[in-house]
Amino acid sequence: MPSKGIILITGLNGYLAGRVAEAALKAGYSVRGTVRNLAAGAEVHKALLDLGYEGGAEVVQVSDMTKSGAFDKAVVGCSAIFHLASPVSETWTLHPAEVVRMAVNGTIGILDSALKAGPQLRSVVFMSSVAAIFDVPPEPRVYSEKNWNTTSEPAVTKLGQDAGGLHAYCASKTVAERVFWRFREEKKPAFAMTSIQASYIIGPPLVPWKTKEQIPYSISPVWRLLQGEDVPGPMLLYESSIDIRDVARVILWSALDPKKADGERFLCASAAGGAQAIADILNKHRPSLSVAKGDPGQGYESDYAAASGAIAFDSTKALRATGQDWIPYETTIIDTAEFLLQYLK
Repeated sequence: MPSKGIILITGLNGYLAGRVAEAALKAGYSVRGTVRNLAAGAEVHKALLDLGYEGGAEVVQVSDMTKSGAFDKAVVGCSAIFHLASPVSETWTLHPAEVVRMAVNGTIGILDSALKAGPQLRSVVFMSSVAAIFDVPPEPRVYSEKNWNTTSEPAVTKLGQDAGGLHAYCASKTVAERVFWRFREEKKPAFAMTSIQASYIIGPPLVPWKTKEQIPYSISPVWRLLQGEDVPGPMLLYESSIDIRDVARVILWSALDPKKADGERFLCASAAGGAQAIADILNKHRPSLSVAKGDPGQGYESDYAAASGAIAFDSTKALRATGQDWIPYETTIIDTAEFLLQYLK
């Protein structure tokens, strides 16, 4: 069956990108993914081939996405662009201002290249974060797409190196997304533009991490419980999470329905269980794992909604737009745990 078009995914070797590529291929599109070096994308490419998508995926090298014209060749002929690449790994090591610069220049670069992609380009989707929605420190309340982080960029400007990694990450997401929307306002491109704000992304990746040290912070409570630790304490800032496969679905939907998604932000957050809820789920559905019991039933709501007075997110807009519910939290936790078992060997 002929391809419906080419979708460019920046940062193909990232945790989320593999699932996004899988969703795009299942929908009948070809995928072109960018990576800093070709070796980094080889495993994702192999995983997609193993799924039966031979010829439907290609990997191209963009060594430095912050350079002008870096994406010019990669965007040619694409019908959609998903900008997922972000300097996350550098957040805690580089100067905060440099982290922001990299994120901003990468965003400007992909948008400038998009203008040269050709008339077939229908949509550009920017992967943001709930970090662009709340201030730091955040006030306990319910947040939606209407909210913006107003503290992290000033903190980076004022404090410099002392701003720290949290402000660096939040500022990079906020400023890059602001740049994204300013581009739309000033350039008025023919293609649709959409941004996605996700809470902690959890769930099984398409490609296994090479080592257990690469397991992301977002799923660390599951991993720690599987290793036999006591029930961990709370996550940084909030407990809300979203299945990686749901985020991939919303990103793809944004490109498939560009008229509905154009000019919109879509917040993705499904459940706020936390470590005790995770322990209870695993003890209920996978008792053979013998994870710590902690204080069963305590510290979370039975429907895994955010507790009263906690930091929470309203994702009603994304649910209504796509017409599909999120993957059940218990399913996500079980799938994540089963994926992580390979790292206990």
